[in-house]
Amino acid sequence: MWNESEYIRGEEREGYYVQPMMKRIWAVQLDLLREIDMVCKRHGIKYYGWFGTLLGAVRHQGFIPWDDDLDLAMLREDYERFRYYAKTELPKGREISEREPTLVSVFNTDVVRLDQEFLDKSHGCPLKTGIDIFCLDRIPPGDEDEQIQLNLFWSVYGLCLNWDMPEEDEKWEGLNKWECLGEVEELTGYSFERQRPVKEQLYFLGDRIAAMYWDMEYDHVTNVAWLYNHDHYRIPKDCFDNIIEVPFENTTIPVLKDYDLICRLTYGEAYMTPVKEYKHDYLKKQIDQLREYFQKRGLNLPECFEMTFETDNKDETESDSQKER
Repeated sequence: MWNESEYIRGEEREGYYVQPMMKRIWAVQLDLLREIDMVCKRHGIKYYGWFGTLLGAVRHQGFIPWDDDLDLAMLREDYERFRYYAKTELPKGREISEREPTLVSVFNTDVVRLDQEFLDKSHGCPLKTGIDIFCLDRIPPGDEDEQIQLNLFWSVYGLCLNWDMPEEDEKWEGLNKWECLGEVEELTGYSFERQRPVKEQLYFLGDRIAAMYWDMEYDHVTNVAWLYNHDHYRIPKDCFDNIIEVPFENTTIPVLKDYDLICRLTYGEAYMTPVKEYKHDYLKKQIDQLREYFQKRGLNLPECFEMTFETDNKDETESDSQKER
């Protein structure tokens, strides 16, 4: 039986010290995984451990010790059904975020929280953390159709990712985002309603472009956002005929039986050799926010919320998480 107090203690795994706060984050994500699993089982929705979670499952039987991600993937029809049911069937307080096309995330909260009721339910973790669910779409049969789709998708995807950035940000490189939006309209034939949130419309359009070949015959699927920069990332549809459950922390997680192929496509032939680096910018920002909150009140950040952000192998050039994205 799972012992929460034992699980959230810091521990050394494979020569790497996993801090107590990271263990609390993992515990929250495992709660979210159970809740997602309940929705999926209720409606016959299939999902699979993906990216770092797949790698962690096959290499560590759980999380990668120096990473916090929990990633899943679904084929388009299951992805659409999950988005529909999750909005009403996940527990109250869970946040569903559609941040970019072909990705939906489930979070434990939308803000850092210190109220005791929340902490009691979150294993003492005050931070926002969640699970990313990636959509896998069919690849069109012809090279020309594929290139058209990718060009359309990335014209929308890049604009969606950067839309909320100030126009003086270097990511815009002097471009005017409204002119870019007009170019997307000309390219796609889609008319944006300027009085409505534009990013939401960009998300919708990008997602529809990714799904535009779903009713056609196909041999491979991919995450369209990934395919643009990873031309080899093409997964045979037959892989999804055989699913197995593998150990993952205190539970199991479904993965494709041919996980070796998926890991080689994602991480290369040497995926079983760990590359350690600790990169958690979004966590650092939240810890800094907490520290500032307590400092304004003349207090130090409580030790139970403390977390350091260092790497023990700065000579490595590419981490597992960098390879993943």
